[in-house]
Amino acid sequence: MTDLLSGQRCPAPGRDRNRRICPCHCRSSGKTRALSHRFAFLVNELGILPGNILCVTFTNKSANEMRQRIHILTGDNDTGYINTFHGFCVSVLQEDSYAVQYPKSFLVLDNADIDAMLQIIYEERGLTLRDMTFSAARDMVEMQKLFKRPDYYLDMIAMPLDTLKEKYDQADTPADIIFYGYLYQEKKCFGLDYNDLIKFSLYIFQQHPDIRLKWQQRLEYIMIDEFQDIDQLQYELMEVLCGYHKNLFIVGDRTRPSTPGGAPT
Repeated sequence: MTDLLSGQRCPAPGRDRNRRICPCHCRSSGKTRALSHRFAFLVNELGILPGNILCVTFTNKSANEMRQRIHILTGDNDTGYINTFHGFCVSVLQEDSYAVQYPKSFLVLDNADIDAMLQIIYEERGLTLRDMTFSAARDMVEMQKLFKRPDYYLDMIAMPLDTLKEKYDQADTPADIIFYGYLYQEKKCFGLDYNDLIKFSLYIFQQHPDIRLKWQQRLEYIMIDEFQDIDQLQYELMEVLCGYHKNLFIVGDRTRPSTPGGAPT
């Protein structure tokens, strides 16, 4: 992790394309401006195609605002990959989902979709809200995926649907019934929740060097907003993506942790 954070002062884009990282500390009001103007500089002055730039923000609102700013600055309707982490992973999977035997038309699940799946599981297995509320069940599934069973995605990718159904049928505690029932329902409809999007993208990059290299070569410049807030999986994703060109520009808050789990810098 420290390798990615070894840079110091930030040179102007193009002066040193082999720099590992360029950190930039800004007040909240200046972060979007800094990223937008750097994006415009890369396009207008260096001739970098917008489709070769990835800019990651934390909310869809921020991404939309940045697209509007960059459109004004460049006059180009193509604003490249300006996304949240999850939005970018959707782009990856829409292009390369065949690597995990999923169709391009996979579903991105929201809470309403998840609750509909839970309703099916509860009815099939005779669970009630006294066993676990839907809200608690969603939180439990997320904790299982992130911390207790972080390799769960291997079951979703490698296991035949019938085998996953057997694990669901054999589960005997409410937590296991809900967890394996949810994985089964996800795979049955080719659905992915927000946790799955990053896990599946990382899996593809790890298992398919050709796909990893394609995305690494495509993304000549990578920029990250609110870097102090990224989690370990998001960090790993960015570390993989900047492994070829090594052009990473981060914007963050000096008074808050600037590495996942790190101390303020």
